[in-house]
Amino acid sequence: MPENNYSLVNKSLHKTIFKLSLPGMVSSVLQTLFQLVDAYWVGKLGAEALAAIGGCAFVIWAVYSLTALSVNGITTLVAQNIGSGKKDEAKFSAGQGMLVNTVSGLILAVTVYFLQDDIYKIMGFTPVVFEQARNYMTIILFGLVFSFWFAGLEGIFRGIGDTKTPMIVLAVALTLNAILDPVFIFGWLGFPAMGVGGAALATVITIIFAVVLLAGFLRKEEIIPTIKHSGKIYINSAIIQRILRIGSPIAAGGFFFSLIYVLLTNIISEFGTEAIAAVGVCHRIEGIAYFACVGFSVAASTLVGQNVGAKRYKQAEKATWWVNAYGVIIMFIISIIFYFFPEWLMRIFTTDSIVQEIGVQYLKIIAVFEIFLAFEVIMEGAFSGAGYTLPVMLVTVPITFARIPAAWYLAIYLDMGVTGIWWAIASTTFLKGLLNTILFALGLWKRKLSLAPSGI
Repeated sequence: MPENNYSLVNKSLHKTIFKLSLPGMVSSVLQTLFQLVDAYWVGKLGAEALAAIGGCAFVIWAVYSLTALSVNGITTLVAQNIGSGKKDEAKFSAGQGMLVNTVSGLILAVTVYFLQDDIYKIMGFTPVVFEQARNYMTIILFGLVFSFWFAGLEGIFRGIGDTKTPMIVLAVALTLNAILDPVFIFGWLGFPAMGVGGAALATVITIIFAVVLLAGFLRKEEIIPTIKHSGKIYINSAIIQRILRIGSPIAAGGFFFSLIYVLLTNIISEFGTEAIAAVGVCHRIEGIAYFACVGFSVAASTLVGQNVGAKRYKQAEKATWWVNAYGVIIMFIISIIFYFFPEWLMRIFTTDSIVQEIGVQYLKIIAVFEIFLAFEVIMEGAFSGAGYTLPVMLVTVPITFARIPAAWYLAIYLDMGVTGIWWAIASTTFLKGLLNTILFALGLWKRKLSLAPSGI
């Protein structure tokens, strides 16, 4: 295999894992902090405003999960082409992926804009929460394509094994977001007070800023994505189909996961606005744990992808197990924090005693099975790197759907209250992590090993 500046296949495994996962983990946590910063400032507007952005978070999660249609394929094909020493083909594959990325982002923005009122009705929002959610989401949707572009460009960096640059860009963007949030929310420095809409505007502005920075760094690396070949625009259906084949199962699983939370919110709303506000805050807190796992998932995806490109399948498998080992250690530490210090975490984001009490129950329950979140997410990255993501979807979709009847049975039929919903969430996380691990151990990821098509 030809050597190239981005290949990781002959480098120290453990050093490479941390080189990829730590910046990737920090980047993912920084993305969560965007929402946590919003929650911190919006929380000062009251429980209804907090419930509005908390409910919107599930819709946004559903929309953002569909970036996987392009991003997972971009990362996989770039990594596999880099692993086999084909830099030009990596750039071309990335260009085809960004085309899919742009089209899907625009279609989703328009679709959700016209469907959002019906979504909020399904979620059982009160009139005040409904109106605030609409203000927030409308602004987010106008900037949605930039969020998709950021995800796509970040996917290219992951494929070439550079997770540090996106981390730096996100850190700068988060700082800007933290400055702009109170300015737009409360009307500081002469700006009009926009309430929850101000938090959305701050997010959109910072994402645009981050996209410009990432594109500039990619240009400097001379690996900017392109859809041109021999001076002409060339849309390659084979590469686009492969990108969609890799990304569709992950996107479907993520979208379905988020859709279930829209329905689950309807059950949660039976226990009051405070319960909706609490789950919104807790999901932002748990997001730190989830995106820490995403950092290790990035390492698994890149290492598996590049090693598959170099036809080093045993090394790909070895790397996956080591990434999981490190991920579990981190999640164990986070679980201890969730279980023993939940009150402190909730007090950061709300002064409402009822919201705090409900949130404490949530954090203590999910802490019991939180290490299985690592197995679920990291194994998803490994399957993605191999270019075979169907098994992940077959695990994620049915078990996530089971949360609805399980939540109803425990919370309402057995009269466990909102605590029953938290147990439904925690136990299904355990099942998904366990099954993904078993499927990987059985070697299912090897079924469709193949290099990315040349496309040229």
